[in-house]
Amino acid sequence: MASDTELWRGTDYGWWLAADTSGAVGASLIAFAVPLMMLATTGSSAAATTTESICVVVQAVLGLAGGVIQDRYDRRTLMLIWGASGVVLSAVAAAAVMLFGNAPKTSGHGVNGANAPAFGGPYAHVLPIALLCIVVLFSVRDGLLENTSNAMLRGVVPDEQLPHAMALNDARDSTVTLAGGPLGGLLMTVGHAVPFLTSAVLSVLGMVSAWRIRRYWKRATVDDSGHSGNADDAADDAIDVSGAITAAPRWRDALDGMIWLLCDRFQRHLIIAATMVTGASNAFLLLTALDIFQGGSQLISAGFINAASAVGMLLGALMASQLVNRVPGGVLVGVMFALLAAGFTGAALVPSMVGKAIFVACSVLALPAGNAVLGGLSNTLVGKDKLGRVGAGSMVLQYGAYGVAVALAGWGMQTIGYGPTCLILATVLVAAAAYALTMRSLITLPTPDRWAEHIQRWSIAQF
Repeated sequence: MASDTELWRGTDYGWWLAADTSGAVGASLIAFAVPLMMLATTGSSAAATTTESICVVVQAVLGLAGGVIQDRYDRRTLMLIWGASGVVLSAVAAAAVMLFGNAPKTSGHGVNGANAPAFGGPYAHVLPIALLCIVVLFSVRDGLLENTSNAMLRGVVPDEQLPHAMALNDARDSTVTLAGGPLGGLLMTVGHAVPFLTSAVLSVLGMVSAWRIRRYWKRATVDDSGHSGNADDAADDAIDVSGAITAAPRWRDALDGMIWLLCDRFQRHLIIAATMVTGASNAFLLLTALDIFQGGSQLISAGFINAASAVGMLLGALMASQLVNRVPGGVLVGVMFALLAAGFTGAALVPSMVGKAIFVACSVLALPAGNAVLGGLSNTLVGKDKLGRVGAGSMVLQYGAYGVAVALAGWGMQTIGYGPTCLILATVLVAAAAYALTMRSLITLPTPDRWAEHIQRWSIAQF
C-alpha cells in the first residue's frame, strides 16, 4: 500500500490519469459511433472499413512528426491543445449529425438486419462525406498529439513506480474497452449526436485535469545539437546507441525513435515480436466479429469476443500491480507470450463462440503484467526528451503490422474461409512467442529494483 500512497499522493498521477481517461473514453465513443453511422448511411461495410484504413494511415504517417512535437514542446500544453481540439471536432461532428442525419428512416433496421442506426432527411447523403472529413481531422490530431500523455507519464511518475502505474493504466484501458461499446450504444439510443456531445464534455474534463498537473518533467532550453539543457538528463543525452545514432540533423529527428528501435539488437528483436502479436491478435478479433455479424447476429453480439478480451485484460490488470515488483520481469513476459500463443490457438481450434471467448480471455491474462514490465523497462532506457519519438516509431511499426495483417486476413477470409485464416493467425502468434523466448536478455530480466544491473550486464543500449 505504501507504493499506492506514494503514487497517488506523492505525484500528480491522479490528474494525469483523469486527463488520459477522459480522452480514452471520448475516443472509444467516437470509434463506436462513426463506423455504425457510415454503415447505416451508405449501406456498405466497405465504406466503414475504408474509413478506418484511411484514418490509420493518416495517424501513422503524422505520428512521426508528432513524436518530434512531443519531445520539443511542453507536454502539458500539448495535452491542453489535444483537449481543446477534441472539443471543437466533437462539437462539429455533433452539429453535422444534427444537420444532415437527424431524421430517422421509417423502414428498415440497418444493414444485414442488425440494429445499426438509420438516417434520413433531405441531406442524409452529405453525412458520410462530412463524417469522413471530420474523422480524418481527428486522425491528424491523433497522429500529432495522441501519444503526448504516454510520453508525459515518465515525467509525472518516478521510474521505480512506472510498472505499477502502467498496470493501473492497463486496468483502466480494459474497463474503457469493456464499457465503451455498451455506453456508445446507450447514448445513440438517446440521440445520434449524443456520443459526440459526450466526447466534447469529456474533452473539457480532460483539459481541466491536464491543467491541474503541476509536478512533471519540463523540457528546458534546447541547444543546437538538439539536446535538453536539463542537468538531470545529461547522462541520458550523452549516451550513444552503439554508434548507430549520433547527433542527427533536424530533418532526421522524426525518424530517430524508429531508427533506435530497429538498429539496437534488443529493441529490434522485441519490436518484431510485438508487431507480430499486435497484427495477428487484432486481426483475429476483427475477423471473429465480422464472422458473427455476417451470420446475422446483432451488432452487440459482434462485440462479444472483444468484451471477453477486455474482461481477461481487466482481471490480469488487477493482478499485475501485485506481480511486477515480486516476480522476475522475464518470467512475466515469457508467460505473456506463451499464453497469447496458446490461447489464440485454442480459440482458432474450438468451434463454439463461447469456447473462443474463454480461450481469448485466458490468453490475455498475463498481458497487463507483461506490458507493465516492457513499458517500464522501455521508459528507463529512453531519455525523457526522446520518449515522443520512440513512441511514435513504435506506433508506426505496430500500426503498419495491424494494417497489413487485417488486409491479408480479410483476403484470406474471402478465399480460404474464416477457420483456416484464424489458424494461420494463431501460427503467427506461436512464431512470435518462440522468437521472443529465444532472447536470454529478456527472459532473464529481474524485478525492477535490479534492472540497472541487468541493463549493464547485457549491455542493453539506451537512447
